[in-house]
Amino acid sequence: LTDSSTMIFLLLLQSVILLLTSTNAFCPSQSARRLKNEEGVLKWQASVAQGILPSIKTKGELSTFEAVRASPFCYNAKGKDYEDAEIEDEDFFDEAPNQPVSVTIDTELSDDKLKQLFAWVKCAFDFDENSNDVYGYYYNNMELAIAAVFGNNLPKDSLPATLLARAIKSEGLGKQSAGRGSRDKEWEERLIGDPIGKRDRESASLGAMGAAQWTGRWMTRPHSLLDVKNFTSVDEWVKTLPRGCKRTLKKATPESQNFTVATKLIRGGHPAPHSSYAHFRCVVQHEVRLLSNMYGASTGAFVNALAEAISRYIGTTRMAGSIREYRDAERDRVIGFAHEVAKARTIRGQWFYCDDDAAKRYVWFHSVKDLVQRSIDDDRIDVVDLGPSGSDAFTELKARYGFESVVDWPSAADYTSGGFHYEENQNEDEVGEDVLRMIEKIMRQQARGQ
Repeated sequence: LTDSSTMIFLLLLQSVILLLTSTNAFCPSQSARRLKNEEGVLKWQASVAQGILPSIKTKGELSTFEAVRASPFCYNAKGKDYEDAEIEDEDFFDEAPNQPVSVTIDTELSDDKLKQLFAWVKCAFDFDENSNDVYGYYYNNMELAIAAVFGNNLPKDSLPATLLARAIKSEGLGKQSAGRGSRDKEWEERLIGDPIGKRDRESASLGAMGAAQWTGRWMTRPHSLLDVKNFTSVDEWVKTLPRGCKRTLKKATPESQNFTVATKLIRGGHPAPHSSYAHFRCVVQHEVRLLSNMYGASTGAFVNALAEAISRYIGTTRMAGSIREYRDAERDRVIGFAHEVAKARTIRGQWFYCDDDAAKRYVWFHSVKDLVQRSIDDDRIDVVDLGPSGSDAFTELKARYGFESVVDWPSAADYTSGGFHYEENQNEDEVGEDVLRMIEKIMRQQARGQ
């Protein structure tokens, strides 16, 4: 083929692939739900970027939720029972005036509260916009979720209270569920994530990996990098560290801290292995603890942390890579996880979350050493990237373990010379996958020819 005919051929193939993937004839319901979820995440992240839940005003221990029609926070003045009413259209809601309600937020994170919040999030995932469920739309509003779950004086016939009651009922989380043993564990570890395909997971991973900077779109925050090319073993890396870091790493072992570690692959075409309540609990506890330490314990910090946790949980369960799952050895309970993504010559420690128990058991330090060891042993990897930090203190902590904060990090961390790394048979083949492989092969051949 001539150069011009090759380019025309490639453009035609790309058009066919776009047509196949946009119509998603293989699984239209999955496509609709994915679009709905992505829109919800984008709207939620936009509100976070604007200061997190701007319609919540915090003062001391009191949070005032303003009643607006687009986000109704109202109770039925006529005393109708929302839960038992048979509603055929939204006219039912118009009978109830939008009345501002001041709600006192309880900042205690109990297991029951976390399960209720997760039940609400699961309803948001499950909502089908084509259904006749007039309640389902409102589960995308996490402002209502926080008020319903953590509000102490919410009217029982208010919309948030009714939505929460429905979510609890749908998940069987009533008072009678206490002490169900194995059935509770089965519920806690049930995977609820969408079966997202490989390429969609890769696309969802790029933002958190900092692709905006290596593609030249805008500058991101500095990343903490460790070059492992000159290390032949993890012991060589440990020898370069200060004495205090060495002592910490000696404590950070499964044997001394009584935890186990397991690798779980995130498979294209399957729910993420960390899309369960057990992992959601870790994310929420992690964010609440982190923001409380940074800004002090307050209602505002608590609400912001819940918002951030929900957004991050949704984000990590949509991405590619694998997780290292940490469990308490005696109770077999998930206490944390590290999410990793490898691309080209770099492996990224994408996310790390642990509950309050794991925070005292050196789990993060073990995850860093384990990541460094595996990277040294992998000939495909030159650099370990722990990404940006939320505070100067955390940047300094990474630096003590040899991770240098680099502004122009794409010049040191190669993300562009190759694709994502996967284990054999990690992903299911997708529509157009063979054609895409052929296009990539032709483009590589052309690049070598130039």
